[in-house]
Amino acid sequence: MKIFLAGCVILDDYGRILLLHRNTPQLTQWELPGGKIEDDETAEQAAIREIAEELGVEVRLTHSLGTAEFEEGDHEFHFTWFQAIVTAADPELRETKLFDDLEYFEVEDLMSLALSSNMVVLLDKILSGDIALDS
Repeated sequence: MKIFLAGCVILDDYGRILLLHRNTPQLTQWELPGGKIEDDETAEQAAIREIAEELGVEVRLTHSLGTAEFEEGDHEFHFTWFQAIVTAADPELRETKLFDDLEYFEVEDLMSLALSSNMVVLLDKILSGDIALDS
């Protein structure tokens, strides 16, 4: 069964990407804010809702960055990426049972981190020029 997810690339004023550090018994990794698309919502609605739940901020989606499919463990995922800007509040950890840190990273520094499968795919697309981020 495929799991459908959506999330956002949020950049700071220096063009660095905001990532959350998941620290659970199952996973310890840096990942893009986002999550599961519910049955009654679009990918856009899910991305906005997940950002509010995880970071406590309101965002405006500026554009779609595309999609990717990947496997992690026994699961198949379809992830829709958006670029967004924060319109209200400052990002802070809201789901502290899942995440223990949030930080902005230069794209070049991402290669040295323990990244989620989704972030590995996204980083490959950024580095290859398939996806361009607006700063």
